[in-house]
Amino acid sequence: MSKIIFTLLLISFFVQSVQSQELLSENELALKSSLSERRESIPIIDTLTNDLSLFIIDRKNIHFNKFDKEFKVIDQQKFERPKSQIKKFLEKVHPSKEEYLFLLSNDTRKKFELLKINTHQQEIKVIPTSFLSDKEYYLKTFTYKNQICVLTVFRKTSKVNIHKISRDGKAKTLTYDLTSEEFFDKFDKKISLYKSFIVSNNGATRSTFGIEHIKEDIPNALESTSKLVKLYQQKENLILTIDNGHKYTQLITFNLESDSNFEVNNFEKVQLLSASETNKSFTKSNSLISKNRLYQIIGLKGEMKFTVKDLNSKELIKSFSLQKEDSISFKNSPIIQEGGYYVNYREMEKTQKFLRKIAAGNMGISVYHRGNDINVTLGGVQQTSYAYPMMGFGAIGGVMTAVATSMMTPTYYAYASYSSSKSTRIICLFDSNMSHIDGELSPNAFDKIKDFSKEVLNKKAETVFKYNGHYVYGYYESLKKKYFLRKFED
Repeated sequence: MSKIIFTLLLISFFVQSVQSQELLSENELALKSSLSERRESIPIIDTLTNDLSLFIIDRKNIHFNKFDKEFKVIDQQKFERPKSQIKKFLEKVHPSKEEYLFLLSNDTRKKFELLKINTHQQEIKVIPTSFLSDKEYYLKTFTYKNQICVLTVFRKTSKVNIHKISRDGKAKTLTYDLTSEEFFDKFDKKISLYKSFIVSNNGATRSTFGIEHIKEDIPNALESTSKLVKLYQQKENLILTIDNGHKYTQLITFNLESDSNFEVNNFEKVQLLSASETNKSFTKSNSLISKNRLYQIIGLKGEMKFTVKDLNSKELIKSFSLQKEDSISFKNSPIIQEGGYYVNYREMEKTQKFLRKIAAGNMGISVYHRGNDINVTLGGVQQTSYAYPMMGFGAIGGVMTAVATSMMTPTYYAYASYSSSKSTRIICLFDSNMSHIDGELSPNAFDKIKDFSKEVLNKKAETVFKYNGHYVYGYYESLKKKYFLRKFED
């Protein structure tokens, strides 16, 4: 009987393994160059027809494959990559049935070009575009109503621009003047919005700007959510959250249809019992928006508090407090430390050590809804001596050393962070009322992709994106000279 049960378990495991990596597409492809940083994959989904277009780029060519809903190739073309010094892919959009636009920049984000591909006419064009003034600084790109948009800030001011780039390279600009609003640094002193975006770079003289684009329906890693300034998109609104100060989480809501329509809301952070004027600068705090709720965390060495508020009413839904002598009654995972210098994975037992570790890094929250359950990750990310460079060929801050693509979708960026985490964290399971649920945690789609990708040798041009409610993992196997698309589900 025991042999029968064991055999059934093996069969069940095999079936689950096959289902978790269903092959959607396998296509012959020969890419130039043996350098992984010269190969990248850019998926674009038509919001009207739901057709998938995949651009795979190597040193010389741009390969185009268009798939129908059944992942059958319905169009396939190859374009010679234009010669230009502007090589960094920032954003992409699909404004018409046969037309695709890509925004490219140089390393300093001062020069830009549009790359226009028309698959009906089988032509590719480079269109110079100039929308950045001498006093503006690039912050982030995003898409809205089939347009590429660029968020910028004016030097030493609280004025921002959103440039909507048209198909001919011209820009319609929305200017938002927030001069009358107050923003705060880590000492809760008033600063300009411009200074709110500046990331401390370990004493470097050159300022860098850090904004993380968060998608609410995917498992975001703490590497992403621990950033102090985050960008969210909700219908016609662009939302920025700023957590530089420890008194408020500040929400700025920009209406993308009118530059006279914006709103700033301050959400108070709960105060720590051990906080004082002398240790104020050592306090760490952050927040995350998910499904109309604001999750906030604040901590010092030896103490942490975690709250959940309704985004509209600002009413408190739930609050959790943790002291160094407490057991963590609301966790469903061990205390995990991952990405250490000598040991990649370890588990801790003492709350005191957990609180000390997360307070020494960049604190953050990640929230992921799976059915009626809410997975909440609380923790901190190790601070390193690496600067976080702009998206380009190469790794991101030494954290995602396996990633070498300049055009990351937010989903792939989230996966890359997730699969290369250097964090100390706990994972907690709650119901919709934020009451703790006992039980085992099951692997999500990112966990399954991560495990599967370890078995794939010589993979290049990786990408991860959501399609019809599931995740698709794309990669090129250079030895087989084939590009694969595989389906993964939670």
